[in-house]
Amino acid sequence: MEQSYLNMFLQGGIIIYILLVISIISLAIIIERLVFIYKQNARYDDFFSMLKSVVKSNDENVKQKVSSKENLSIGKYIAKLKPDSSNPSPNKQIIDDALVEEDSSQKKRLHALIFIVQLAPLLGILGTVLGLAEAFLSIGDLGGTEKFQMLSRGIGMALSTTIAGLVIAAYTMFGHYFIKYRTRKSISALSKHIEDYVQTISAKNEN
Repeated sequence: MEQSYLNMFLQGGIIIYILLVISIISLAIIIERLVFIYKQNARYDDFFSMLKSVVKSNDENVKQKVSSKENLSIGKYIAKLKPDSSNPSPNKQIIDDALVEEDSSQKKRLHALIFIVQLAPLLGILGTVLGLAEAFLSIGDLGGTEKFQMLSRGIGMALSTTIAGLVIAAYTMFGHYFIKYRTRKSISALSKHIEDYVQTISAKNEN
């Protein structure tokens, strides 16, 4: 049975191979984005841990060095933050800008996933239509029983592209929303890190 299903899909024509390439691209984007978000979260955990550990030293050179560590984009915003008691409004704008930039960074290539979600079912339907047309054309000179068997086999092979297109669209959509969910969690954690850091430098400033 597994072999027959495999043969059915392999006989889906050029469309099935295009869908295979699209599925690989989709999976690669999903994995790359999730790995990037995971690594970025780990880097920020280390970054803020180190940053807060040097606040008590009150050494601006050390703070600047930590802020530029590993070329994290957040560093340029962190360097501008001041104790809350002195200028809360500028801090809010700086934090918002930092979170917007990080959110954009983590959501790169999501537009490609949306494109795949829309394209895969259409390609699947196109493959089915082409397969059905070929099946009907090929049974013109056949007898009753042969014609029915050939048509059934042709329809099964034609529908394989629709099945593949829908499966690709489904897991790509799931991946898209899961990445957005992980991004929201990541941005929330980053916001908490920044707020904790501002509270730390505010407490230091009051002493």
